[in-house]
Amino acid sequence: MRGLFCGLIITFSVMGTWLFARVGHAQEATQKKIIDNFFPYSEGFPSLQNIHPGLQVGSANAEVVSGVLPTELSHYLAAGDFSITVQQTTDFPTRQAFIDATLAHHRGVIVGRDELQNYVAGRPFPVLDPSDPQAGLKAIWNFRYRDSGDDTQIRAEMNLVNAAGTVERSSKFGFSMLYGMHRTDPEKNVPQWEKKGIHSKTHNMVLSPADMEGSQLLMVTHDKDSVPLDQWAYDPSTRRMRKIVYTPYISPSRGVILIEDRSGFRGYINQYDWKYLGEKTILVPGPIHAPRPTYGGKGGWYLADPWELRRAVIVEGTPTFSHPLYSRRLMYIDLQTYLPLYSFAYDHDGAHKRTFLNNTRHPDYNPWDNEGWFAHVAAQSSIDHQLDRASLFRVTKILFNRALSPNQFTVMSLMLRGK
Repeated sequence: MRGLFCGLIITFSVMGTWLFARVGHAQEATQKKIIDNFFPYSEGFPSLQNIHPGLQVGSANAEVVSGVLPTELSHYLAAGDFSITVQQTTDFPTRQAFIDATLAHHRGVIVGRDELQNYVAGRPFPVLDPSDPQAGLKAIWNFRYRDSGDDTQIRAEMNLVNAAGTVERSSKFGFSMLYGMHRTDPEKNVPQWEKKGIHSKTHNMVLSPADMEGSQLLMVTHDKDSVPLDQWAYDPSTRRMRKIVYTPYISPSRGVILIEDRSGFRGYINQYDWKYLGEKTILVPGPIHAPRPTYGGKGGWYLADPWELRRAVIVEGTPTFSHPLYSRRLMYIDLQTYLPLYSFAYDHDGAHKRTFLNNTRHPDYNPWDNEGWFAHVAAQSSIDHQLDRASLFRVTKILFNRALSPNQFTVMSLMLRGK
């Protein structure tokens, strides 16, 4: 009996050791997958037959890149609306602090339509399982919580351009954003915002044209999508301020882009059903080495700096409500940075209505002495193929992590800045 008892102890001990080893190996495998997603080009850049740096692609040889361009873009390339020069793939250096936060906090994060539970910092779902029915929803949450630093200050401009290349309206503005939650170092979160579930606040001021100069907007974004975004607007002509309803389905500055179309997608996640369509190597606008991008093609609408091959996550979003314009949107998101690469919107007849092309800046281009590179949109071309117009947005200056004060993001601060 005593021998049997000792035998059971030994058996359970061996089984425990075996299970512990299995768990340890599984965790190591998961960690390797996470690291691989942050460094997808560690073993070499994408290489496809007949597609190489220096390749010039236009209407005469558009078929060469048909396998790495969505049909929505291939159609206009073959029609001669734009051309492409190919460059070598760029490796973007993700901050070690963001990688460490991902490794430390990704376990236990629970996905939801309105919010994430147990999410602290980093990429919430660093490894996506194609068989997971919630993979699309997880991908779009990764997109929202990409590494954007603790605060951002931007100078930007937007032009509405017709098919002849004439600028019909131009505007310039500056905005600042401060994140109150989910910083890579949770100790640096803004306590009073975190307590109220305020994810971030944004201050926007119009610099031109003259009829809108001095107009300001304060936006408060909550961590839960079920809580509507709060907005206050300051009118310099009356020197009055009012609270306004946030509507992501309107077009600002008389352009051909909805508020939710900005930077790939700035709408409510919970108002769409998200479907994961897999990963793919595609040809996309590459990073620029200048304060402004180069434009070309029809109307000067297309990003004309060199394009490059990149690994992308593909997600389809279908509105769960009666959207005023779109029946669905298709997004191509960069696997390494979760920046938007390009996306397409379709009308209620299923026809391709709009194309959104995005790029970023090269890590080596840093005239503003930012400490490190952060994932950011440098330019977005929003092309409405049905209206034959485009809104061209570009960031001309960007500053990261300058320790902005929460006091700069109050209703009173709008009044103090007012003309």
